[in-house]
Amino acid sequence: MAAPRLELPSTVASTLTSSAVGIWLFHECQRFGRRFKTLSRGASRSSFECVERAGAIACATETCVYFASGYLIGTVGLASLHGSFDLCLLDEFAHYSLTDAAKLTGLPSFAFAHCDPDSLRSVLKREVRAGQRPLVITDGVFATWGRVPPLREYAEILGDCAGRLFIDESHAFGVVGDQGRGAAEYCGVDALATTGSTLSKAYCSHGAIMGCSAAVAERLQTLPPLRGASAGSPLSAAAGVASLTYVADHPELRSNLRATINYFRTQLRRLGLSVVESPSAIVSFRWGNRADMQALQRRLFARGIHVYHSSYLGAGPEGVIRCSVFRDHSLQDIDELCSALR
Repeated sequence: MAAPRLELPSTVASTLTSSAVGIWLFHECQRFGRRFKTLSRGASRSSFECVERAGAIACATETCVYFASGYLIGTVGLASLHGSFDLCLLDEFAHYSLTDAAKLTGLPSFAFAHCDPDSLRSVLKREVRAGQRPLVITDGVFATWGRVPPLREYAEILGDCAGRLFIDESHAFGVVGDQGRGAAEYCGVDALATTGSTLSKAYCSHGAIMGCSAAVAERLQTLPPLRGASAGSPLSAAAGVASLTYVADHPELRSNLRATINYFRTQLRRLGLSVVESPSAIVSFRWGNRADMQALQRRLFARGIHVYHSSYLGAGPEGVIRCSVFRDHSLQDIDELCSALR
């Protein structure tokens, strides 16, 4: 029987690779799927080794580890740093998975105000004793507003106490930074940061990767977060290989996307809307109260434009209108949305 044909509108595609590449990835998955059929981490690892090689190139690291879900980024990442920190300091709007991962360490954890270096400094002064090594845990791009945290300021604050950064780059990877490595690259704090990213946002796939040294990768394979879990789907790994390779071969995808993002932010500001300044593909704004935004969402949907009324972390009680810009959104698409908002 012939494989079913699935056509998706661009509005449900991922940030960089988008719907056209998604169709291409289907054939790549078929090709990889015929070769790699095992789900076992201990059996044939060829598909996973391929995505780890492609991921290492994207992360500019010696190697990387691939695992089944982005929700494990914090758990895997903090396991890789075991013994190198004594307490966790988390942004108050850090992703749920990061909060869970910090709890699993069994170490003291404290929150600081969202993207606020002064609050971080205050918490450090109050909670960190002499000789303790803090680990600041944050998203690289926050999912609701698309805000990049002030990582350079964090790094300066941590310089006095041998602290480090752990950054979940899921909403930044592929888009933010000159090479698309994320907020750590964008803010110039790579040397102080350990990062991980999902492949399900910009890269039209599934699973997650963490760039690291070969020694760290070898040790991680023996630790519970990886050893005790499924390696994930080889088809997802195959899609990741194809997508990472395609984006590496087509850097214009990123530059074109950035131009569209900047255009969208400019047009919204011309309408008098307050928009966070950020290089991310997430563009959010408020439009009256909750009822107003729900009505706007319905009105736009009736015109064939889908925006999301989000009540996610950091959205506040009324929520926000959240948009994501994809590489195949045209300036005409942006103009159509902005025209509907007038």
